[in-house]
Amino acid sequence: MNPLQKMDMHKESFTQNDLLIYETIRRNPAGIIHMTTSTLADECGVSQPALSRFVKSLGYSRYQDFRTDIVAWLALQGEQEAGGSSHLSYYNTLYAVLRESETLLTDEYMSGLAEYINRFERIFLTGVGKSFHPAQLFDVLMRKSCRPIQAVSRDYLIEAADYMNENDLLIIFSVSAAAHIMQDSCRAVGKIMLVTANANHDYRERVDKTVLLPYVQPDPESSSVSPILFNVFVELLVSYLLKEKKES
Repeated sequence: MNPLQKMDMHKESFTQNDLLIYETIRRNPAGIIHMTTSTLADECGVSQPALSRFVKSLGYSRYQDFRTDIVAWLALQGEQEAGGSSHLSYYNTLYAVLRESETLLTDEYMSGLAEYINRFERIFLTGVGKSFHPAQLFDVLMRKSCRPIQAVSRDYLIEAADYMNENDLLIIFSVSAAAHIMQDSCRAVGKIMLVTANANHDYRERVDKTVLLPYVQPDPESSSVSPILFNVFVELLVSYLLKEKKES
């Protein structure tokens, strides 16, 4: 997960000082490359201890580590832009996202997800455009489990939502958690699990569980590898679901 994504993910818990730092860095990430702790603190209008607390809340031991992460991320962005339409640029992006996902989708995390999903008798899956593909893949891979699982296109989502009960689970695949898919999905009576790359989606109160997958570009919608990562996640998740069900 790149440093800007880490900030986005923690934004809801930010203090007023944290928001000043967040907004300053977000406006110009490259601007902090040569800034010391004191220089950036002055730029943000906060104290140095406030800046230190901010970076530690993101998981960094010190400001210098956070700045190094920013520099590495910006360098990767530069490589991708310089690569233009080269297939090597695409593969570099894919490798970077897969490396990020490896740190997130740990054995403990996936086992917990499998345990959560296996609580439900019926599972419905949906998505729009390329994000519907992982829903279909999930459906196909889980047929061997003989469980009632159904991928539902957006055209039939409202009808499916009305059909669901409180013991059902609806899994939504949406890179950006766009309003048009989320509003229809939120009609469902059952629980909702969202698989997305958008840490700042507006449906936290309605979504029971969120799986946040990484992306490299500043805008997740511009990342053509996001749907591929969704499929990788589905393949991995199904293996844990079948294993957890077999052992229970």
